[in-house]
Amino acid sequence: RDPALERRFQPIYVTEPSIEDTILILRGIKEKYELHHGVKITDSALEDCAQLAARYITDRFLPDKAVDLMDEAMSSLRLEIESEPAELDNLKKEIQKLEIEREAIKNEKETRRKKVIPRQLADLKEKAKEIEAKWKSERETITKIKNLKKEIEEARFELEREQAAANLQKMAEIKYGKIPDLIKELKREERKLARLQKNRPLLKEEVSKENVAQAVS
Repeated sequence: RDPALERRFQPIYVTEPSIEDTILILRGIKEKYELHHGVKITDSALEDCAQLAARYITDRFLPDKAVDLMDEAMSSLRLEIESEPAELDNLKKEIQKLEIEREAIKNEKETRRKKVIPRQLADLKEKAKEIEAKWKSERETITKIKNLKKEIEEARFELEREQAAANLQKMAEIKYGKIPDLIKELKREERKLARLQKNRPLLKEEVSKENVAQAVS
């Protein structure tokens, strides 16, 4: 064996970063993940990603396992946004149950339930309709916010490219036109979401400590 060649390919052992260093790493990359998933993450949830990953995930190392945990928690919340809320799902099950009962007693002489069920169904369907409309409005607004943030990021990259090419006219269009317009639209959608979620929000767009705990369990 060639000793010189062996020296060139000697393994380099990298020390696993501490929990504190991992938290700093997560803070540095969280914006990229927020942009990708279209959800935010609180700083306390970020800290939990590092702490819980270090404590409970034993087959990998920091910071990778903390990054994976953060990614999974954000992905789960995004899926939650896209899925029907439990409240709406429960209402639909209750409606289905009453419709089955209505069919079952259709030919029976008992009249009290025959009178009650239509009223119950009408109330439940109206409630389900309201909740579904609210959920769709919140979901669409959250998605719009996600897309606008991506457009702003892309516009900033475009601005850097035009700066490198010294294209002054294009730079001015992006810097003083495109980006401010997108930011204005983003602020408008964020205000709309705040109004929609003022009373009893159905969805949330921020990963909490609870989301991280669920992802690690």
